[in-house]
Amino acid sequence: MSEDFIKDLNEYFCKKYANYGLISSLPSYESLTISMVLQNRNRIEEGEYSANEMRKLSYQPNVEQVLKELKERYVDNNFTFSVRIAPFRMRVKAFFRSKKLPGTLIAEKIRKSGEDPAAMAQMLGVSEEIWKNVLRGYYIPEKVLLFKLALLLGMSQEDHLALMEACDAYYNFEDARDVVVRYLIDYRVFNRDMIDRAFDEFHIRRIL
Repeated sequence: MSEDFIKDLNEYFCKKYANYGLISSLPSYESLTISMVLQNRNRIEEGEYSANEMRKLSYQPNVEQVLKELKERYVDNNFTFSVRIAPFRMRVKAFFRSKKLPGTLIAEKIRKSGEDPAAMAQMLGVSEEIWKNVLRGYYIPEKVLLFKLALLLGMSQEDHLALMEACDAYYNFEDARDVVVRYLIDYRVFNRDMIDRAFDEFHIRRIL
């Protein structure tokens, strides 16, 4: 496994991860001032942006040590169900077989990837009945199920984000899992061993 992959992932993570509460609690964390971050830049135009950005790991003087400590301390306590029940109005549309539903878009993107939408349940680790109701529009996939779908199918960033938006799901960069998955999607890393290595590197439960 190429260490360049982990190095790139680390750099991406340091620029994106936004859980300041955890970052600032790490032993090697150093407080920074806006003037230290801006240096010779325009302080008026960039001050507000930099006030937020300077909290990121990438600005730490000893970034490698701080990142190491974060990985050691990180606890993946995420839990979500695979799906949620669609709102009443959406279920009514589903009953009348409306095509303007998340399930329709999901099926379209799966076909685009060369797979049969009806045959995806086992790959995704959900029951046949639940998956049928997703495609029909009675259930809406939660974020982790959409992550699985994108990684298994090697989905383009554009298609993946379209599904996220349709299902009212959004990335939370205070969550290490979301940052890692976004890296994998952005850089089209769909090799299973590399995906597993990325999750293990940050002590995140594997989703595939």
